[in-house]
Amino acid sequence: MTDTTVLAWVHFNNAPPELYLATATDGTEKELVSQSAGASLGDVAGQVVTQIDVQAGDTSILDYTQITGSDGAQVINVKGGERLAAGGSTPYGNTNTCIVNIAIPVVRGMTLVVKTTD
Repeated sequence: MTDTTVLAWVHFNNAPPELYLATATDGTEKELVSQSAGASLGDVAGQVVTQIDVQAGDTSILDYTQITGSDGAQVINVKGGERLAAGGSTPYGNTNTCIVNIAIPVVRGMTLVVKTTD
């Protein structure tokens, strides 16, 4: 199993974007926490998520990005992909996935989760 650093810029409607990150072991789900406070997504309850840009390490494949509700149910699950390390282009540019045009109200207990493979 390989460890992969995953970064996610989470955009909100009434606050600046926040960087969430984690070191994910390939093949397992990993929760991302905010860089500034080490907090879970649910700790910004009351905000509305409008966009999520996710980038994994070079040559890593982002299987999916998921927001899970406080009850453990999937709120959204979006398939990712592979970002090219040098040259070429992907549908996502410099990210493994870009989730846009969403409006997900954040409630306490929500988590931002990713799964990667190498």
